[in-house]
Amino acid sequence: ETPAISSTGLEGYRNPLTGEETETDISGNCPVGVMLNNVKEALPQSGNSKADMFYEVPEEGGITRILALFQDVTDVGQIGTVRSTRPYFVRLAVGQDALLTHCGGSNQAYVIIKKYMKKADFNDIDCLNHGTNCAYSYFKRSEARLNAGFALENTMYIHSDNIQAFLEKKKDTIRTQHKADFTPSQQFVEDGTPAQGASAKSIDVVMSQYKHTLFDYDETTGSYGVSEFGSPYIDEVTGEQIHVENVLVLLTDISVNQESALGHLSVVLTGTGTGYYACGGKFIPITWEKKDVTDQQRFYDQDGNQIKFGIGKTYICIVDKSRNITMDEVVQEKPADANTEDAKVDSMAQVD
Repeated sequence: ETPAISSTGLEGYRNPLTGEETETDISGNCPVGVMLNNVKEALPQSGNSKADMFYEVPEEGGITRILALFQDVTDVGQIGTVRSTRPYFVRLAVGQDALLTHCGGSNQAYVIIKKYMKKADFNDIDCLNHGTNCAYSYFKRSEARLNAGFALENTMYIHSDNIQAFLEKKKDTIRTQHKADFTPSQQFVEDGTPAQGASAKSIDVVMSQYKHTLFDYDETTGSYGVSEFGSPYIDEVTGEQIHVENVLVLLTDISVNQESALGHLSVVLTGTGTGYYACGGKFIPITWEKKDVTDQQRFYDQDGNQIKFGIGKTYICIVDKSRNITMDEVVQEKPADANTEDAKVDSMAQVD
């Protein structure tokens, strides 16, 4: 009899976010997404080395935040520091049918969270009282950080045991298993190096005027070491640099939301657009697609074939299409713009 093929396209039990083999079937879990604080003075983060997938997107003022997805959050330990969310991170979490863990959010983010709680049985784990699923007592400020003089907003953590405890307490109201019709979009192969790919031993992504994210290919591990602010991107718990097998750069329209007094951004995530995919030290231009908020993003090569990722972690940078992307010190020509969606602002009148 033939072994069962998982949703990743590989035999046996697999993590649907990485394609890695698992001892038990965790593919039905809703992943837990955590909003990680990524300003220089808040680093290093904790628990990030256990994440399966990273989405980095700019926020107001040119800073960035990271939505880290954990398919199995059980033994991660301390995660943080945790910050507030924005509408576009909510949309990414909804698309992955993930539980969004955050410490507050913009007014518009809450409008969208509440909308998708009704429309898509979406759920979150929020530190704030005026929020949705308030889990304030399950979060904890770091005494060590407070004593070391860190700003208050750079001190909030949640432990994976507390996430589990909160979800257990709310088991009658928060769904932790994927909907019956949810099939993860990612397909994996043992070697995801793109055929006919050009060399990408070093990748420099200009996220904003304030922030670059760098990826350096390590031949010995077959993965990219991630750096930011001139230093390796590390996990404070292990002290080790984060390595990922797959790097995606998605180009889209990012603009300042004119209705926001705080300079919040609008980020177009639905429709189609262009970008780059790198694995195994090589890259190709791609197109991305997200049909609506509840749909996952999908990625295609120039011939229209769905990208098959290399087994392992994936780091996704979402940037404005005006930003420079450099591969092996060569600034890349922008792919022809394929975004067919009008830039939708996050106005109170039109949340999607």
